[in-house]
Amino acid sequence: MNLQARLLLTNFLVLSLGLNCPAIGVQSSISDSRSATSSLKNQGSAQAIKVESLLTNQKRLVVLLASFLVVGTLNFWLLRSILLPLRRIEQTAKRFSAGDLSARIPPSPVPEIRHLELTLNSVADRLQGVEERRQAVIGDLAHEIGTPLTVICGYLGMLKTSELEHSPDVQNQLHQESQRMMRLLDDLKILSKVEAGNLPLQLQSFSPLPAMEWVIKSLRMKGWQNDCELELDCPEPLPRIFADIDRFKQILTNLISNGLTYTLEGSVRVRAWAEQEFLRLEVQDTGIGIAPEELPFVFDRFWRSKHSRHLRVDGSGIGLAITKRLVEAMGGGIEVDSQLEEGTTFSVSLPLDSPGKPCAVTDHSLKTGVN
Repeated sequence: MNLQARLLLTNFLVLSLGLNCPAIGVQSSISDSRSATSSLKNQGSAQAIKVESLLTNQKRLVVLLASFLVVGTLNFWLLRSILLPLRRIEQTAKRFSAGDLSARIPPSPVPEIRHLELTLNSVADRLQGVEERRQAVIGDLAHEIGTPLTVICGYLGMLKTSELEHSPDVQNQLHQESQRMMRLLDDLKILSKVEAGNLPLQLQSFSPLPAMEWVIKSLRMKGWQNDCELELDCPEPLPRIFADIDRFKQILTNLISNGLTYTLEGSVRVRAWAEQEFLRLEVQDTGIGIAPEELPFVFDRFWRSKHSRHLRVDGSGIGLAITKRLVEAMGGGIEVDSQLEEGTTFSVSLPLDSPGKPCAVTDHSLKTGVN
């Protein structure tokens, strides 16, 4: 029974008792009058009338006391059903403000208060999730920054104590570790902006094929240590898309670099084609693959699969997290499919250009949904 029904029931009972009390009194008076008249006729005694009048007043008093008792009980029950859930909400709010993020409000039988409890518990769930992700990011960030710092401090310590002579190899190693830290900090800046919805996007209409060829050419010139082939397979020409060309190159670079890193021997194949209102982009490798139970965590910050931890990976660990959020910021989507020892396929969809879209949109920031 909801709160409004309880109030209506209480008012109805109060009104009913209030109306019945006079009726009871009137009926009692009529009955008593008849009784008194009969008594007068039979006995003719005034003393009998006084006795009957006293009994009538006593009956009225008993009825009034009973009505007050019933109404008071109903009011106490109604107030208790409201105040107890409110006290629980207050106690839970105090625990939550004191740092106990696992505190939740127990369910109430009153529907209106139950809706409030569900809303507050939902807010508590989101705040707890944010705090857990914050702690995880801090721990992962400390680990990722601590690794190159340990290497740099070790080399500098040996150079200071003359245990190690300064050489081009040492200089190159120090430079690589410092560059790794710089890339990590740059990636974190991009990730924080895109998650806050403050990343400026230069949306424009352009042909994706030249940008794809530029990325693949630059990666081939840079080279990689693995015995891996990089292939481009797409029809020519591809339809124009509406996106940020620099972010498009960054997405493609992240996905191809990820494939080259975890493919010790084999190939990385890039495919693209138009499908309905989207450009479908697929990066497929024949690398070490990802276990099915680990696929939900692929786009998490600093995540690496168990089978890849024995590899020395020179990366920030948040490239795929940035990729997912950039794709979503430009109105697209990204999926991953993988099998252990067979390879991984990343599928990206980005919106095609249409006549109704402007030629270019500058300083355009898009909100992204973050778990």
